[in-house]
Amino acid sequence: MAAKITVEQVQAAVRRFFELMSAKIPGEIEKMYSHDSSVFNPFTQRSEPGRLSAARREREYFKPEAGYRAEITGSIEVQILADKVAVAAHTMRSFGTNLEEPTLGKRFNRTVQDGRGTHIFILDSEGRLLIAHQHISDIFRAPLEPVK
Repeated sequence: MAAKITVEQVQAAVRRFFELMSAKIPGEIEKMYSHDSSVFNPFTQRSEPGRLSAARREREYFKPEAGYRAEITGSIEVQILADKVAVAAHTMRSFGTNLEEPTLGKRFNRTVQDGRGTHIFILDSEGRLLIAHQHISDIFRAPLEPVK
C-alpha cells in the first residue's frame, strides 16, 4: 500500500522549516521545496520559485553576523486534501537581526510581530514530504530598525 500523508508529518515539517532557518544550515531549506514550488512572502513584490526563495533567504539570514528566530504562536492546523496532499496553516512571529541591505551597505533588524503561514505539502514518490506552495504574510510588521 502506498504511503499517505499524516497530520503529524505535516506539523513536524512546518516546525522543521523554522528550525532549519534558525540553525542556518546551507542547502537544507532548499531541500524542503518541490522542484516546481512557489512562494509568497511579505518582503517580495511577487511570488518566486521555492528553491530560489530558499537561496535568497540563505543570502539574507545565513551570514555569520546575522540571526534568525521564529516562534509558531498557535496550533498548526492541517487539512488532508488527498492521500499525498495537505495544507497547513499557523500563526507566527519572527526576528531577523543584523541583516544587511546590500545596495546601501546598511544593517537592520526585521521583526514580524504577528504573521501567518500557509503551506501546501505533497508526498513525493520517494516518500519525502515537500512544500509545493508556501505563503507567509505579516499581520503586523514592526518598522525596520537600523543596527547601530
